[in-house]
Amino acid sequence: MIIFSLIILAILLFICMVSIPKTFWRMLCSLIIAALIIVSMALMVANDRDHFGMKKVTTTTTTDLISVSPSSQMKMLLYQDVGTSGKERVYIYKEHKTQKNPTTTNPDPTNTSNKVKVVSGTPRVVTKTTRWVYKNSSYKLWFGIAGNNHKLIKHRNTLEINKDWLTLSSAQAKKLQKLVKQNSASMKKKAKAYVMAAVKKSVTAAMKKDPTMSAAKQKALTAAATKKATAAYQKQAMAKMVAEAKK
Repeated sequence: MIIFSLIILAILLFICMVSIPKTFWRMLCSLIIAALIIVSMALMVANDRDHFGMKKVTTTTTTDLISVSPSSQMKMLLYQDVGTSGKERVYIYKEHKTQKNPTTTNPDPTNTSNKVKVVSGTPRVVTKTTRWVYKNSSYKLWFGIAGNNHKLIKHRNTLEINKDWLTLSSAQAKKLQKLVKQNSASMKKKAKAYVMAAVKKSVTAAMKKDPTMSAAKQKALTAAATKKATAAYQKQAMAKMVAEAKK
């Protein structure tokens, strides 16, 4: 609307300059119209440069964060460095379990920031998007032709994961998968020996405290100790391979 007003004012200025015979009235009308043209142009510049007539509006959206790892026991959040500094990263994840192609965060570091946060709740991605919008319909009517309504200011992504998740680069994830495959046989052998030793130690200690322990209690104790030792070994073995993958 303001551009059309400028065009009309320019036409009126021309008409005043050529059609009003008396100098005083010609100059007065011309000065008034010229002042209006200058004010209109200043408002256009202010709208374009300083977002005159606009305000910042932030909206929050939440999506599920699903691991990209094919293994349910190895949950991963992957990332890819942007540029050479290593400070900006694109994160790779899924929003649905049946999703074929993973989702990636915006790769433009000028308007997108990412933060990984460890939580106890359900993994999710919280995105806060801030945009410029017109304060009311009047401002939009006057300046909306510029096409800057809902102009993006920034995206802030908070990727909330659990403490058992791994945060690895794509290259590290590939290296880790290779290490797991290479060490699968030896891990099973070592795990068996580790679990047997841990269970024997646990049952022996329990029997010393309660020599008359029934067979049913011994069986239950053995099952619980086996489960605990297996989880402990897997955690230790995985920690070692993750450390190796990150080298």
